[in-house]
Amino acid sequence: MKSSQAVRELLYRLRTEGDTPGRLAAAVGVGVFIGCSPFYGFHLALCILFARIFRLNQFLTYLAAHISVPGLWPLLVIGEIQVGRLLRGAPILSLRPADLRHTDPWQFAADLLLGSAVAGAVLAVAFALPTYWLACRRRKAPEVHALLERTAHRYLAAGMFHWEFVRGKLRYDPVYFSLLREGTLPSEGRLLDLGCGRGLLFALLLTAREQAEKGEYPAAWPPPPLLNLHGDLHGIEGSRKIADVARRALGDEAHIDTADLRNLPEIPPARVVLLLDVLHYLPAATQEKLLEKIAAALEPGGLLLIRDADAGAGWRFTATRAQERLCALARRHWRQSFHYRSQSEWMSLLEKNGLAPTAEPMARGTPYSNVLIAGRKRT
Repeated sequence: MKSSQAVRELLYRLRTEGDTPGRLAAAVGVGVFIGCSPFYGFHLALCILFARIFRLNQFLTYLAAHISVPGLWPLLVIGEIQVGRLLRGAPILSLRPADLRHTDPWQFAADLLLGSAVAGAVLAVAFALPTYWLACRRRKAPEVHALLERTAHRYLAAGMFHWEFVRGKLRYDPVYFSLLREGTLPSEGRLLDLGCGRGLLFALLLTAREQAEKGEYPAAWPPPPLLNLHGDLHGIEGSRKIADVARRALGDEAHIDTADLRNLPEIPPARVVLLLDVLHYLPAATQEKLLEKIAAALEPGGLLLIRDADAGAGWRFTATRAQERLCALARRHWRQSFHYRSQSEWMSLLEKNGLAPTAEPMARGTPYSNVLIAGRKRT
């Protein structure tokens, strides 16, 4: 166990070191420059050496050095030799075997060195600039970035896959940070997450509290709800393996049950109930029965939050449905069925159960039709 944990920590360090936009761009540039150099067989050592000297991401540097993969290597070498000859005013080198036999090997090597230095510098800049631009676009504010990374780090002990999954989910799915940024969640009462998966939202809330206590929380955001939360975090997940991942990441700070939402006899009383990307997996009748139980379990003034696809959103809904089908196939759920509803249908269903609904788009930065519907129980 200790050795596997050490390997995970090593991979984590290699994956996250030097992760500012400037250092990521520099890692790509240095890697490409080394990959263009004629020192074949020493590229790995050179990448590690220069990445350590300049405190760059070693993994990314070596990955960028693969610009000289076997399929491209001959073309790269030929191009570098021709560049070297042009720079010293010599004619283009003939590639016919008869002509190559009369080429001075020392001059050949000099042309290759000169050409590789120039071509490598040009290609390094050509690859580094878009890397910097993409990294800046992806980069969040320092406090938000730290919140994302420290939340994901809770899952490292469960395996690199779960760490990468949570990291990607927080980076590209807008719903989690939106709940914090907008101050949607109250500061007291039980938080019940139905279909909680890996407990990602709970992990984010707990990490947000830690960051706020250290003074490292985004100043423009309202205080995280768990800073004053008097209650508990309760999640229900249908997959035993995924529930175990949640328990490992959250420890005793949250209670995770394993149960099938289709067969829940009752819903525990709660101040807030969350159904994030869950309902479309359930048959229509089951959806309605579950919402009835939730409405009965909510405290007066309590809040139900549903994030699901809007079936009336045109091509965006088509993209959502295609993505869900591909994910189901990837999980080998060949016969997975879905039941989607339009935003107006979801809101009517909440009205029917005594909840005052509001809705807002929740697919920012993605092509999907996701919408966040909040239902407040009337007092």
